Amino acid sequence: MIAALLLAAGVAAAAPMSHARPYWLKTYSLAPYRETWRGEISVKTLSVAMPKIAAAVEKSGGRLTQPLSNFVGSATEQQLSLTVPQKKSKALLAALRKIGKCQDPAVRPNGTPIPLEEVREKLARLTKEKTENRVALAQTPAAAEAVDEMIEHLANVEAVARSTDGEVLWNVTVKEAR
Repeated sequence: MIAALLLAAGVAAAAPMSHARPYWLKTYSLAPYRETWRGEISVKTLSVAMPKIAAAVEKSGGRLTQPLSNFVGSATEQQLSLTVPQKKSKALLAALRKIGKCQDPAVRPNGTPIPLEEVREKLARLTKEKTENRVALAQTPAAAEAVDEMIEHLANVEAVARSTDGEVLWNVTVKEAR
């Protein structure tokens, strides 16, 4: 019995302590992509379908990641990479299915949405404390630099979150049916 109590006390002492919120060193993704899709579209005639596909992407609020002429392609096949707002991605898929045969794309999630309220709260607290405690921070240059880095990261995260509600990065192979 005593051995069991000693063992339990030893395990409890070795267990990591829970961290009080907020967790200041938490990093947030700066990538605007919430999902990455991969798939194929089979079309009757590639040269006729490509302008229609480009128009459908634009109509859905999407864009090609580079000029069409820069993508790898041949007489019967064209690679594309595009981004589209996540909220409009299903509508784009439906539009592309009107142009050619398109199976459901393979979808890979890319992280979680940015908790904007949490980011803003941290940013406000750090900025306020930095302003109110300039003298104390001047006496601890390493801590001041760490605060500046956290403020920079949080400001960048907030800017990414404001600029997009999340996008889908879609890698597509357009193939001419044979």
